[in-house]
Amino acid sequence: ASGGLVGRGPRPGVERGYHLRFDGEEARLTRPVGWAEGGFYATPMAGHLRVAGTVELDRWDAPPTPARLDYVAAGAARMVGDLPAPSAAWVGARPSMPDAKPVIGALRPGGRVLAAYGHQHLGLTLAGVTGRMVVDAVQGRAAEPGGEAHSPARFVRR
Repeated sequence: ASGGLVGRGPRPGVERGYHLRFDGEEARLTRPVGWAEGGFYATPMAGHLRVAGTVELDRWDAPPTPARLDYVAAGAARMVGDLPAPSAAWVGARPSMPDAKPVIGALRPGGRVLAAYGHQHLGLTLAGVTGRMVVDAVQGRAAEPGGEAHSPARFVRR
């Protein structure tokens, strides 16, 4: 159908990230810590330690994969020592795009609503460049060479 979104269907796939919460374990760390080799992060929060990591592509409504939750729990124990059983576990959608490029620009040609998301886990790294692109769009300046490749229009069938 003309004007439809690419990938729209009854159960679209998404990138999903896994999270565990360990109540009463926030004192294990004094700041967020990332473990590159393990592919996850641990963050002390009010009243608990949150550990998140590992991703998969699956349906939005698919049940969690137990092996991924077990992997995060085992990695957390390797990082901070023995932990009790997690008090909560969940899967959350990650802001990823099918072509691995962020969406930056007006949602409609000449529109006043701008998008700036989908940075494939590099949102903080790309924040400065994204901010400049958004300011340029707001002020009506032409996109930098290659900037049009980030337009939301790339997902609209013509």
